[in-house]
Amino acid sequence: MEKRRILALSRTSLRRSREEGVSLIELMIAMTLGLLVIGAMTTIFINNSQARRELDKAAQQLENGRYAIQILRDEISMAAYYDALSNIASVPSTTASPCSTDIDVWKASMDIAVEGINAGSFGCITTSRAGTGMIFLQRASTAVTAPASLKNNLAYLQVSLCGDEYVSAVPDKPFRVKTGTNAFDLQKIDCTAANRAPIRQYIRRILFIDQNNVAGDGIPTLKRADFRPEALDATNPDVQALVEGIEDLHFEYAVDTTGDGSPDVFTDAPAAAQLVNIVGVRVWLIARATDPSPGYAAASKTIKLGPKAAVTFNDSYKRHVFNTYIELIHPVARRTK
Repeated sequence: MEKRRILALSRTSLRRSREEGVSLIELMIAMTLGLLVIGAMTTIFINNSQARRELDKAAQQLENGRYAIQILRDEISMAAYYDALSNIASVPSTTASPCSTDIDVWKASMDIAVEGINAGSFGCITTSRAGTGMIFLQRASTAVTAPASLKNNLAYLQVSLCGDEYVSAVPDKPFRVKTGTNAFDLQKIDCTAANRAPIRQYIRRILFIDQNNVAGDGIPTLKRADFRPEALDATNPDVQALVEGIEDLHFEYAVDTTGDGSPDVFTDAPAAAQLVNIVGVRVWLIARATDPSPGYAAASKTIKLGPKAAVTFNDSYKRHVFNTYIELIHPVARRTK
């Protein structure tokens, strides 16, 4: 009997302990541990998200810098491309008059491939970022324009390939730089009137840094301004945004003083008489992140772009410097023939 009684009491006690559940202290300990785990996971998530954002910003910053360098390389290397034209001007020019819309001025200064400024601004560009460089270039388009597609407010270049036209008394032969309202009837090598030489759009362009992007939110942006002959409408010059986050530009020009197509002198302020002898451009630019990085101090970062004075920034934006040398393919080729 005694054993049965003890066994019954044990079963009753076990049943009671199961029915009672966890105590308040046990519950509080469990909740505390759970909160600690959730807090740790939240911290890890926030840190990972912030690190991912910083990586994305750094990748975008580097991509913007590389893209800007590629745009500058494509544009500058093709400066002074005039199809088959080799002899451009008998009297060297001293300025390309970058802001001019007079097509006669354009034609008279074709021997200058590029013209730049590292301090100040060309007068026709009013929104450039203070203290940054800008560069003007001119060339013909690499694409051929069909005669039926010529536009009245654009200029075009046509170069004769017919030897007979080179001795013609017509003033604008052997090449023409005119608007689309004019006749382009120069001939190809077979000198057949029905076989016209290619017509290419004539491009005069300034590359510069604007103080804002398209949205006007203060992000420095690499832009280009294309000029048209005469002030025919309000889009002259036609300004387009190219790359956001490009904060500074500086140019140094390679000048050929011996006529062999090779650089002999580098200067960031070429004299007027040196412009026709520029055969290359050394480019420096700063690519800046479009958003600040919390906790990042740029005050300790001093940046120097070539011969330009060093600058120390006092903000939370990350920056990266890019540098390259760009040869002017066509002026060099004409000198080394």
